[in-house]
Amino acid sequence: MKPFTSLLYITYFDFAVQYRKTMIGPIWVLMGPTLFIATLGLLFAQVSNLPKDVFIPHLSIGLITWTLVSGFVVNSTTVFQRNRAQILQGGMSLLDIVAVDVMRTVLHFLHQVIIILVIFFLYDLTMTWHFLISLLGLCALVINGLWLTMLFGIVGARYRDLAEVVSAVMRIAFLATPIIWQPVERGVGGIMGLFLTYNPFYHFLDLVRAPLLGYEVSWLSFLVVGSITLVGLVTSFLFYKKLGFRVPLWV
Repeated sequence: MKPFTSLLYITYFDFAVQYRKTMIGPIWVLMGPTLFIATLGLLFAQVSNLPKDVFIPHLSIGLITWTLVSGFVVNSTTVFQRNRAQILQGGMSLLDIVAVDVMRTVLHFLHQVIIILVIFFLYDLTMTWHFLISLLGLCALVINGLWLTMLFGIVGARYRDLAEVVSAVMRIAFLATPIIWQPVERGVGGIMGLFLTYNPFYHFLDLVRAPLLGYEVSWLSFLVVGSITLVGLVTSFLFYKKLGFRVPLWV
């Protein structure tokens, strides 16, 4: 595996090249989420009958975090197809390719974090020490992004239909996860509670968003995130050891 500094340079170079001939460069990364929050945030706040200073921070943090989650999931299925030349030429190992792809998604996310900071300033929200739990949640997301990219990358290289299936599932998951809507009493009890309990995206999202908004993170979210992380790492490692050498044949 290449040194971390080399992988970081490759990531930054790919990111810079993507916006090389645009007029405002990486600022385009901020435009989509900003317009989404500005328009739908005000609209859904009225529809949900919630104060703007409650709903818009909820929407902003949820949406920006979702870009990180969906970036890992959607990009993972085609990561090796998109890097076919590097694989066949032997310039980068599968681990290098996975690391660069994950870091590229994280770099996009870090640019969009500026939106969250602006929302905190506009609505005079205070950041307490609980934000450390959010950092823990972000670290968990990145770790899961690594094993998911390797696992789905290998499966996606063999079965190209996986990309279409995942894209369809993620569209449904976005609507089923409390991002543009807010559960009553954070989904405690009733059908809503059961629905959120079995939604893994909710637990990852809640681990990042809840501490920033002053809510306590449920012990169930810690348990679900920890279990998925452990099982995913082991499964991905086994797939890599058993099928990784076949990826050049499949791409």
